[in-house]
Amino acid sequence: MPEDGYVHNLLIYMAADNSLSDLALENMNEIIAHADVPEDHALLVFIDRRNTGAFLIRPRKVNSQVILDTIQRYGTVNSGEVSMLTSVITTARQECPAQSYGLILWSHGTGWLPKGLYGESATPAIALQSFSPSGAFRYNIHDSAYPGVKTFGQDGESQMEIADLSYALKAYHHDYICFDACLMADVQTYYELKDACDYFVGSPAEIIDTGFPYDKLLSVMMPYKGRENLIVLCDAYYNKYNAMAGYNKSATISLVSTQFLTPLAMAFGELVAHTSADPETVDRESLQTYDRLREHVFFDIERMARVLGDDTRYNAFCEVLNNVVVYKKSTEYFITIPINHFSGLAAYLPTERLPRIQSGFRNTSWNMTIGGWVSE
Repeated sequence: MPEDGYVHNLLIYMAADNSLSDLALENMNEIIAHADVPEDHALLVFIDRRNTGAFLIRPRKVNSQVILDTIQRYGTVNSGEVSMLTSVITTARQECPAQSYGLILWSHGTGWLPKGLYGESATPAIALQSFSPSGAFRYNIHDSAYPGVKTFGQDGESQMEIADLSYALKAYHHDYICFDACLMADVQTYYELKDACDYFVGSPAEIIDTGFPYDKLLSVMMPYKGRENLIVLCDAYYNKYNAMAGYNKSATISLVSTQFLTPLAMAFGELVAHTSADPETVDRESLQTYDRLREHVFFDIERMARVLGDDTRYNAFCEVLNNVVVYKKSTEYFITIPINHFSGLAAYLPTERLPRIQSGFRNTSWNMTIGGWVSE
């Protein structure tokens, strides 16, 4: 260890005891093949795959040879539990104390939604629509014609909800947290976790299951110099998928500063307090949506603000939003979802047609801060 400790410690937490198990191994192999870590930096990878047990590994190069130090063998564990995540973070920091820390959370993800509510059926039920090549969502999202996606923290049937994740991270501070998981760049998630880091990297839509560009990860993230590395990482992610063909040419990515999330909530609260628009009667088809659900839950926050606010309050909101979203980039489509408007951040538009999701939203820090848009 360097005399003054490490400059930067990056931990990748791969909760892959699920359908992504084989892809976790592929990503791990990419990391190992490109494990050119500066001597004053540390990379640690926790990986929990099906039927293999969990390990905390430190890849590094010694005399041009990649060495894999096994820091800890965990055996069969639940990587979706708060206690497991906190244990791994603690061990990684004790092993390689550093001036700054980063965290990549790798798994399935369904944004802020409580466990089991991704795809809650609407009441009354909404009829399935037939597929149309020109329209998004009008197809079976499980159709094998479409690429696989990462649909944070699933271990078997266990999932770590955002409130649990917030609890797990409250004892630590990271320079950044990156979500290699679907639908995590939503304002409800980020607001709940805003005290855990300075920056978030994530996708408001899904993520193709091959994930982040791990073959380029260390070359763009080390040596770590701050926000500029995160911008290059976002570019590398976008470029990976933008260079592909067909449905795989699908990417939405953004870099968000947590410093301005509270002012953003204040500005959005102003819109909600003074709007004449009823969320139940808003033309949802006119909004930009990011999910492939029958009844959409993830909408572009800027388009939503435009529908809800007068010009003055909308412009004030956008001014803050421009400070929140440091970087944003998207392909023209995500699979068959047209990305016509992209602010880099998703939000929920309340509806009583989704009673359990509505109840979950009621208890979010975001809802309470903006003035109780959904109340008892």
